[in-house]
Amino acid sequence: MDPDIDRWFPYPGYRSHQREMLEAAAEIVRTGGHSVFMVDAPTGSGKTSILSALLAARNDQQIVVVLRTVSQVSIYLDEIKKIRQNTNKRPRVAYLVGKAKTCQLRDEMDSVYMGCDLLKIMTRQLLESKMREYMYLAGRSQDTVYDPSKDESLLELIMDEREGERSCCPYYLLSKEAYLLDGEIKFRSSRKAQEVGRAIGDNIIYLDELDEHCGDMCPYEAMALSAEDADVVILNYNHVFDDTYRDAMYNWLGLDPEKTILLIDEAHNLGDTVRAVNSDVLSQFSVKKAIKEVESSRMKARKAGLNKSLAVAEQILPRIMKFMEKMNEKGTSSEEWFDPHMFSDFVFGESLVREDDRMVAELMNLGDVIARQKESGSESSEMHLQKVGDFLFMLNFAKNDEAYVPLKYTDKRQVGGNTYTSTTLEIRNLDPSLQIESVVGQHHATIMISGTFSPPEAYELYYFAKNGRTAIMTLPNQFPPENRLVLTASRATTQSSQRDDRDNVTEIQQHLEAFIAGVPGNVVVYFTSYNLLNQYMDICTTVAKAAGKQIYLEPRDSKEVSSVLARFFQAGLKSATKPGVLLAVAGGKMSEGIDYRGEALKGSMVVGLPLTAYTEIQKTVNEYYKSKYGNKQGMFIAYTLPAMNRALQALGRVHRAADEDGVLVLCDFRFASKGGMGVREYLPDWMERELKVCSGRESAQLITEWVKHHKRAGVPLETKGLLNVETDKNEVQEPVLQIGKIKKTRLLNILAKIARSKKRFYLGTINNQLKKEDRLDSTQLKEMFTDEDFYRLGLKACYVPSIGEVEVKRIRNNDK
Repeated sequence: MDPDIDRWFPYPGYRSHQREMLEAAAEIVRTGGHSVFMVDAPTGSGKTSILSALLAARNDQQIVVVLRTVSQVSIYLDEIKKIRQNTNKRPRVAYLVGKAKTCQLRDEMDSVYMGCDLLKIMTRQLLESKMREYMYLAGRSQDTVYDPSKDESLLELIMDEREGERSCCPYYLLSKEAYLLDGEIKFRSSRKAQEVGRAIGDNIIYLDELDEHCGDMCPYEAMALSAEDADVVILNYNHVFDDTYRDAMYNWLGLDPEKTILLIDEAHNLGDTVRAVNSDVLSQFSVKKAIKEVESSRMKARKAGLNKSLAVAEQILPRIMKFMEKMNEKGTSSEEWFDPHMFSDFVFGESLVREDDRMVAELMNLGDVIARQKESGSESSEMHLQKVGDFLFMLNFAKNDEAYVPLKYTDKRQVGGNTYTSTTLEIRNLDPSLQIESVVGQHHATIMISGTFSPPEAYELYYFAKNGRTAIMTLPNQFPPENRLVLTASRATTQSSQRDDRDNVTEIQQHLEAFIAGVPGNVVVYFTSYNLLNQYMDICTTVAKAAGKQIYLEPRDSKEVSSVLARFFQAGLKSATKPGVLLAVAGGKMSEGIDYRGEALKGSMVVGLPLTAYTEIQKTVNEYYKSKYGNKQGMFIAYTLPAMNRALQALGRVHRAADEDGVLVLCDFRFASKGGMGVREYLPDWMERELKVCSGRESAQLITEWVKHHKRAGVPLETKGLLNVETDKNEVQEPVLQIGKIKKTRLLNILAKIARSKKRFYLGTINNQLKKEDRLDSTQLKEMFTDEDFYRLGLKACYVPSIGEVEVKRIRNNDK
């Protein structure tokens, strides 16, 4: 037992195996030494509360929570809020999310990042100008500080500026002040910005409250200031696993990796994210823009003595454009491999004496110079020449490392009556292990948590290129099995060889009919592709109509997702007359990161094993991993593991809380079999154990019987100690002492007197005769007493959630 964790844990009791998970996480933090803990814990295990263990076990380390989506930020803010409310601890938290969510002027810009960069440049130039003017009037000294918030003439000028006419960002301006250091003008955070930053740490400020809280300060700057003193800093995957972002971000926030604990949530997504970070894309648009940048900067480059760099750019860029134009003529829409050596020969020339690396360095040097010129000239900092240089640098990896694959693909667009083609080149990373190990190896300790790390040993191999690198814990499903029915098909499959077989199609249709018509309320059907969805659209629509349900389709445009979901959620309400059937794609926009809580979803079905299309590129990925880990393990990591995760994520949408029930269906015989093409052995233990194998006709009977007879079950809590035991009682049989706010010593005296005559009594936490502000709730009782306080009176106390009161018992002699 770890008493430090108890002091940070904000809940009345532990779920099954939760304490064990928290103590293991705490031990990893105390061990340090770049150790890693991987936790495979299904929804309902209380994974987020690992934060309590990290806070309890750390010394002077800061905790960085690494998230994939902005929507997850509020989950951790809620957790910290509970710690502050239900314990005597007050951890400070800060978070940084994209400027598209935090910039006060975001509605004025088409591209927030480009607009923000440009306005920051203009604001710094304005500050410098005003500082020089201020020094001219006030005199020059080392103590000279220019605070724009005190310059009424400037404030009056900028506050009248309208959208599209801004000379600076007023929020960034008021977040800064200018000062002298060794005779040079520098910038730092203003006193008001520092006050706002401190206030953010003193409170729990949610994203939708940030603008109001920051007032006329830049929220991004204020949040960065709050991070300096924060115990917990919330960042996204790119902030931490992109070397360029991380170095800049950690320097800005004052984070030292060796004194930082990483908590990576939804870590089953980490591999894909790191692969994307280590890949590079070059569009035809960027090459065109780079050519224009060189043309417009030619005179300045010559004056700066960059004739060699200029000559390289004027040779290389047209050659890249010509290569892309040849690709346009071929019109390849699907991804294809291209030969990086042939591409280099075409771009750099085929002479025996060639200096590719030097030419790339010259190009990147020219890009840096043009970027600085743009900044000094108040132009957008977006640099396409730098993108070309970065891509050519990455090309070296594709030449020498099989973990990098060069790809090309061409898009066609209709504009008016004309068709435009555009080629894109990509260097795609296949293996995230080197980068993950590099980042983890710089941090004090790392905890990775996921609800679908199954099987965890495969993820460990994928992420670290070896087994035994991490400590692994797999928790059982905490939700009662009575609350779910798990089915899989005995014959149906979406294998390409049988996809159009008449008997197979009939089997799938029968499973669809049984599921859509048999499960009351909202259901979702995930297909392996849009083509498969279209193949079964008509049968789904017919069955839904007959069952009195409405069809909802996953939109191709991401912007429409929220409106479709809103209508689907509305259909799931008990008051709705027509439940919904959502048709979506596994691994698509609606299969992960969306909380279908409550009545929003009563069943989820995955039609087929959602493998990636078996293209030439996928074959390359498979061969890479087979050569690295052997045929079986390599093929599993490259091809099957991602499919398993898509399926598990899709099914995981149904049970988001202990009291929720629903039906889960894996409609493909490969989920029912082991070995060969089967994947049953890779399912989580609880799912493999509960799986019922059935035909399409049998599934209808199984679903009907389960819906008719099953009863929801609750989840028991484990004993923590004071005020933390849930009992079987539904009624209060003994006297209840109703109490309001009272001094501890007086209440102890009352308890001592009652204890002499009663073996058991209850402290009522609500008294309707008292005003709300005078009531004493269980949280306040917990703060007021310790186990020792009761023990000295010969008493034991526990909180009983089912009746909302505190049960107090006399300790028998043999208990002492």
